[in-house]
Amino acid sequence: MKIMCDTNIILDVLLEREPFVEDSCRVLSLCEEHKIDGFVSASSVTDIYYLVRKYTHSTQMAYQAVGKLLEIMKICSVTNDDVLMAFQKKAKDFEDCLVATCAKSIHCSYIITRNKKDFEEFDIPALLPAELLLQIR
Repeated sequence: MKIMCDTNIILDVLLEREPFVEDSCRVLSLCEEHKIDGFVSASSVTDIYYLVRKYTHSTQMAYQAVGKLLEIMKICSVTNDDVLMAFQKKAKDFEDCLVATCAKSIHCSYIITRNKKDFEEFDIPALLPAELLLQIR
């Protein structure tokens, strides 16, 4: 199974955001153990670096966070076609549209997010971390 993790799932783990960290951590553990193929978009990686640095006030911690992410997840390239397709959809949230476009381009089964509503308008199912964990049991 291939999944695309939304930025919020990664940040929940890296920034230990309660009450979300436990389920999100379990999803990333499944990726780390190669029980599922976990992806994050290349554009999300820059967002994650920026947000970790912003919240921790540490460039070193931001690089450590991205380094750990690179050990666990695969990076999905964001192509010119992906950007154009997302742009042409004129979705309410361009970033979410780009994540969905990338997930579809690599044939992911699901987008894992805490904000399923943000992905309702795209043609790929979105699950909460807890919902994915129930499916994998």
